[in-house]
Amino acid sequence: MHQRRLTDAERGLLSPGLVAALDAAGAAPVIVPRAAWLARLTWLWRGHVPILTRGHKIYWPGAPQDFSSRPAAMAVLQHELQHVLDFSTGRLSALGYLLNPRNWTYRLPEIWDWNTLGAEQRAVLAEKLWRAERDGGEELDACRSIIPWVADCGLASPRDDLHQGGQTRRI
Repeated sequence: MHQRRLTDAERGLLSPGLVAALDAAGAAPVIVPRAAWLARLTWLWRGHVPILTRGHKIYWPGAPQDFSSRPAAMAVLQHELQHVLDFSTGRLSALGYLLNPRNWTYRLPEIWDWNTLGAEQRAVLAEKLWRAERDGGEELDACRSIIPWVADCGLASPRDDLHQGGQTRRI
């Protein structure tokens, strides 16, 4: 299998604001259906080879030719594309990721403030948004109110009670 760009079906299922933000940043995500060498090393302490995004490349072992019929994989794809966006806008670099422990933290704090979240936390929110857009639920408004590319696309939550000075409290 060779590396590939996103399919039209995948792009159509992603959050519109993320697609617009990727396009505005000039990002051209590429899915590489194998593990990155660094990800292979993490097997030693993780016990598995994770998906790893570096720059515009998403190294996804065994990635199919299209994720659009796999909802769980689409949610993870949106997570990884948040990393592509962060790399494309200069918010994240490989060295910056490694040097800042906040970037490796997946657990969300009590208060969601996009500007203080680490790389994995921002990606977790992007993934949560994808799931909430399909399933509904309490987190939809919270995610929409905090992720900047949602507001840039005009889809922000109208529920002002979730906002606290640019921050959003987790539900």
